[in-house]
Amino acid sequence: MTLRNISAIFLLFGIFLIALYFLTVPEEKQEVANFESVSFQNIDGWQKDDLGKALEAFKISCDRLLDFPDERSFGAFGTALDWKSICRASLEIDPVAARRFFENRFTALRFFGEEPGLFTGYYAPLYKGSRVKSDKFSTPLYMVPEDLQNIDLGDFDESLKGRSIIGEVRENKFVPYKDREAIDRGALENKGLELVWLEKPEESFFLQIQGSGFIELEDGEIFHVGYAEKNGRPYRAIGRFLIESGDIAREDMSLQAIRRWMDENPEQSKQLMWKNPSYVFFRKRDGDKPIGSLGVGLTPGRSLAVDRSYIPLGVPLWLQTFQEMSSDEGEIINIPDLNRLVVAQDTGGAIKGKIRGDVYWGIGDLAELKAGPMKDKGTYFILVPNSLVPSLLKGTSGDPL
Repeated sequence: MTLRNISAIFLLFGIFLIALYFLTVPEEKQEVANFESVSFQNIDGWQKDDLGKALEAFKISCDRLLDFPDERSFGAFGTALDWKSICRASLEIDPVAARRFFENRFTALRFFGEEPGLFTGYYAPLYKGSRVKSDKFSTPLYMVPEDLQNIDLGDFDESLKGRSIIGEVRENKFVPYKDREAIDRGALENKGLELVWLEKPEESFFLQIQGSGFIELEDGEIFHVGYAEKNGRPYRAIGRFLIESGDIAREDMSLQAIRRWMDENPEQSKQLMWKNPSYVFFRKRDGDKPIGSLGVGLTPGRSLAVDRSYIPLGVPLWLQTFQEMSSDEGEIINIPDLNRLVVAQDTGGAIKGKIRGDVYWGIGDLAELKAGPMKDKGTYFILVPNSLVPSLLKGTSGDPL
């Protein structure tokens, strides 16, 4: 690469840095917020939940948190050091004593004055596949291309630590990477990037949406694939386009409804998927569990994907969701749906907002049935070590509700 090319690239980097400096907040710095404490006795469903299962998920998080540097920031929720003593204690607790452990060691807090947010579900698909392309298996699942560059902006400005920009050098310019349509039309063919071959383009699409999954090969071997990188393009939920076009009513929207529409409209299916330019690349993974953004295996029904701008990974949260239904008189009725203790262990491209979450439900068809229809209103309470409570409640009454 010539000196002129390098100069052009750094000029573009400078433009990106200036724009991102004013428009973004580093992921590791959670927004400062006002909280109010909530008594465990006043939390709906607290006494009924199997907290032993949540304790096991929290212990998995702690295995990771204990390896963090002491100064690792948890934003408003202290540092890794503030969590390490409680993590060490958790590893010695038997699941039957989980309720006493959480009630004695933690305080439940909620964001003050926040409206209910959206909670959805995700899962790890299980599809048939092959290591070799054939008439039956003709849809590739790609590994990360060599020309894709993920630039760590923190290398240029400390305030942008945790932020990156993805693209490629094309005609001496650093530009956005190829979008979904370009890749589907063959932009990555004949580059040796095929990790495995699937039967349908829709399977590759939904595998990318979920972020990881399992492929059953023709010899019976189960092949675990996981997220490796993305193309950096914005994520667009295709369900929104089907609602806008009138093909699926908003109240009927679900993963299953989208899948049925695609089966019934195969000619239009590809154009629909192209409306989401985001594309995910995969790598082979070991183990029998999908790995979340925290770097630990996910637990069905107990792992939650969150927006780490507000919630640090690894912390326990009391999830409280409900379905909104209209009565004949037009009154909105909230029907309890899911109340349980979960652990923030993952993130997602569509998971954005202070009150927003995505529940992991497991592997295969049964997990899909649980995850697909989930689009419920709700909230969560954050369980924090008692030692952090005074600073978090500073300026508020601090009285438990």
